[in-house]
Amino acid sequence: MTTSASRSTQQGHRTDSGAAGPGTPPSPRSLRLAWMLGLTETISWGTLYFTFTVFLQPMSDTLGYGKPFLAGAYSLGLLVWALCSFAVGWLLDRVQARYVMGTGSVLAGLGLLLWAWSPSPTFFLLTWIPLGLAMATTLYEPAFLVLRKAYGDQYQKSIVIVTLLAGFASTIFIPLAQWLVLHVGWRATLVGFAALNLFVCAPLHARLRVGIQQDASAASAAPAREDGNRGVAARALREPVFWCVCLAFTALAMIASLLGAHLIPMLTEKGLPVGEQLIVAALIGPAQVLGRLATMRLPARQPVRIAVPVYAVMAVGLLTLALGYGKWLMLAAVLYGCANGINTMLRAMAMPELISRHHYATLNGLMMTPVLLMQAIAPWLGALLWRAAGGYWLMLWAMVALALCALVSFGYALRRRGMLGHA
Repeated sequence: MTTSASRSTQQGHRTDSGAAGPGTPPSPRSLRLAWMLGLTETISWGTLYFTFTVFLQPMSDTLGYGKPFLAGAYSLGLLVWALCSFAVGWLLDRVQARYVMGTGSVLAGLGLLLWAWSPSPTFFLLTWIPLGLAMATTLYEPAFLVLRKAYGDQYQKSIVIVTLLAGFASTIFIPLAQWLVLHVGWRATLVGFAALNLFVCAPLHARLRVGIQQDASAASAAPAREDGNRGVAARALREPVFWCVCLAFTALAMIASLLGAHLIPMLTEKGLPVGEQLIVAALIGPAQVLGRLATMRLPARQPVRIAVPVYAVMAVGLLTLALGYGKWLMLAAVLYGCANGINTMLRAMAMPELISRHHYATLNGLMMTPVLLMQAIAPWLGALLWRAAGGYWLMLWAMVALALCALVSFGYALRRRGMLGHA
């Protein structure tokens, strides 16, 4: 595996006609790839992930499907995403990203069309297999690979741009979906979302020109001890740092999933009025964007070092959520949102900065498998905690513990790499 000394001497490599060269900060013109992926990620996240909640009640009213069944189908899609993450990562290290992401957008469009058709419960359930594959091949991780290959060691700013734009996916698409469902119906809305994937995302992804030949050239220049294609996963699994990073991101994914599923009923239990509940929920998204904007002013050297203060802020935010009432809950939402927004970028940077700058997609796919599995299971675990405790207090303290676990685990990984406590 790459040591901290060898990582600091490795240089980025140019892989695309608009990408920055080694050691050269990307120019505004060269960042056009990042802006393009920011657009496609916004559409992909908005249509495949965030708007499902909008379709629950209309589908239940129209088709008579129970909400538990509908939610279970969505969970199946998340499970497929999780189970395919390593295979997709392995594929992205060997096949050009435009084929993988382009196919993913086509699957997304076709899956949404099949969803709109939904002739039977079984058919609707099976529809989430291609939709889960579409998530695995389009949402964030494949885009992060493209940016890593295109901009080399100067990839951080491009990731900020993509996550900044995609941070508005829920803000844009949830109200849009609600308006469209009200005026044209849920089926027509899904057809429109399918068209966005087929006629906007798929053509843009097909234009990506970042291929596997860049990894080959980089690998030839790397030290002999650097991972080869064969055995990269086995080597990673023997690294304590890899397991610490996995544990940290799995804990944080569980927190995000628990809040996504249980935030409103938890705020109701705390006696917060409905209007203020909506304010608390609405603050998280803009706070995520604010956190990502703040990172643009930070130096690019060893960016993962900011994880320790970021996760400390998240722990404080969740502690405020557990203990606070009234306006304190708004502060908790802002603190959590800022930290969670930055965490998305840290997830993209952890593998190249702490494990290896090569075989990024394989390593990231390996890391994301437990992360996505626990993300899918967490809402159910939260419901079990709620039932066992007779309220949400136990779940709230479990989230504080998860944040502290992430802080300690990632801090240990940084210390092992000599990145903690040094300038």
